[in-house]
Amino acid sequence: MRNKILKCCRICFSRQLVSYLDLGKQPFSNSFLNFKDIKKEKKFPLGVVLCKNCGLSQLSIIPNTKFIFSKYDYLSSSSKALSNHYKSLVEMLLKRFDINSNDTVLDIGCNDGILLKHYPKNFNNVIGIEPSDASKHIKEKKIKLINKFFNYKTSNDYLRKYKKPKIITITNVLAQIDNLNDLAKGLNNIIDEKSLIVIEFPYLQYMIDKCLFDLIYHEHLSYFALTPLKYLFEKFDIKIVNFEKLNMGASGPAIRLFLSKNNSIYNRSEKVIKQIKYEKNWGIKKIKKYKLFEKFVQKKIYKIKKILHLKYKQGYKIGCFTASSKGNTLLNCLNLDKGIIKFASENNIKKIGKFTPGSHIKIISDKDFIKMKIDYAILLSWNYKKFFIKKSEFAKKGGKFIIPLPSPHIE
Repeated sequence: MRNKILKCCRICFSRQLVSYLDLGKQPFSNSFLNFKDIKKEKKFPLGVVLCKNCGLSQLSIIPNTKFIFSKYDYLSSSSKALSNHYKSLVEMLLKRFDINSNDTVLDIGCNDGILLKHYPKNFNNVIGIEPSDASKHIKEKKIKLINKFFNYKTSNDYLRKYKKPKIITITNVLAQIDNLNDLAKGLNNIIDEKSLIVIEFPYLQYMIDKCLFDLIYHEHLSYFALTPLKYLFEKFDIKIVNFEKLNMGASGPAIRLFLSKNNSIYNRSEKVIKQIKYEKNWGIKKIKKYKLFEKFVQKKIYKIKKILHLKYKQGYKIGCFTASSKGNTLLNCLNLDKGIIKFASENNIKKIGKFTPGSHIKIISDKDFIKMKIDYAILLSWNYKKFFIKKSEFAKKGGKFIIPLPSPHIE
């Protein structure tokens, strides 16, 4: 398993890379452990650099992604809140873009089919591309699967079997792709003037301004804004048509981009031009903006630890709610003494019975978590706090959530 040092930007190939955040050595966030593997666990540097040429933030070390996704424990459908999010996305696409049952729809990075399953049952051309073994958990027969990483080569494989899609969705996936130019080349190959690409990703500006450092982990290679993505896609005859700001995407505050071929039926909104100007004024390529981020991260970690230590000293039992990937960055940055956090609650069957990477907290089912009579639970999937406060059995039984980000507090 070999990891590479980033020598040039993965979008523009510039060597103008400046470091602005170091979170030390951490394990892969999605590598949940069996007890026998804890002593063999490996950790790798986790740091971020800025490309001063195009404005892309990216990890300074490129992990072996094939190794990461060969042992991928993330099943999207285990999250009801996330499923609801994708259901609303599909409903919006069907309503706004006049998609019918004969059109081809494609989801790149489809995981266990969480998004595609929300298309109507009479849709005949529902295609998913997914390299990990999460695809084994796809239950809907209507979904046709390509079990590969998406790139230019895979786009040719796709075209040999299927029509050019009317809609392509890429949600919570873009950050995991190393060769972004190969992705863009592949997309250009499979779209026509009627195709629309819809991409969702955590927005860099929100991450920096709200100090959402838990979004940073090895599986997320890049951190995006419109400016570097415009640079990337324009090289391959693809334009950003429009965008929407999402208060809560799959990982937190996000952006939803709409893209198409330059000669497509879709016109570019003035909103896009204004947002590019806004990012320039914000300082998208200026390292000064980012250097403050590391200081704020340390202050945020201190505030979260203060709440946890106070409740522990008061004799309360503390746990984690949801064993999310981004939560592992948070837990490893907190570096708590063993025993402060008793258990982590989870309903993903692939994680139950395992231990969290780095912090080695045992993961148990939601039902068993209730039996442990935990008083306070740090909500690692804090972006779905409204859902969990309203719907979770833990909250209904009187349990309190410690919300770590953006502003640490108890609800």
